[in-house]
Amino acid sequence: MSELLTTDRTALSLLFDEELYLVKAKSETPGTAQAIEGKQELPLVFDYLGENNRFFLLLLESPNEKHLPEPHLEVLLKILQAKGLELKDVAILNLSNYPHANFKALKDFFSSSKICLFGIPPHQLGLPDFPSNEPGNFEGTKVLTTFSLSELIQTQHKKVAFWNAMKNF
Repeated sequence: MSELLTTDRTALSLLFDEELYLVKAKSETPGTAQAIEGKQELPLVFDYLGENNRFFLLLLESPNEKHLPEPHLEVLLKILQAKGLELKDVAILNLSNYPHANFKALKDFFSSSKICLFGIPPHQLGLPDFPSNEPGNFEGTKVLTTFSLSELIQTQHKKVAFWNAMKNF
């Protein structure tokens, strides 16, 4: 199969009904425009659990796991059930697999209205430091930072502090 390439103006005028222009930006230093063009980053694509039907993102870190260990998933599912939610309502993301992810990339991909960080310092995502277990707001997104799932499983008073914040989140 041959490629259909043409520079014939008549043929091109039949294909395009608008005028096309190429505008080159003037650069003060040679090579700057080329460096900027080559630096375009591809949007991140995330592998997560759930369907994100309620735009609620749960972030955790679990190195050497695709998503999270089974005991941690069970705890999260119990928390969701107590809030009247199911796995299909949220997105659960293991941030260990995406070390360069930031708030903007996560917001753009998940369109989250709520984000809960389990054991992740907010500044890691470019967020202001919110006090633990006190809901905050950043650029129209509710943010709750809390302990890691391992800490919640092992310590009753941390679990109670988290649940008191999560009930109204």
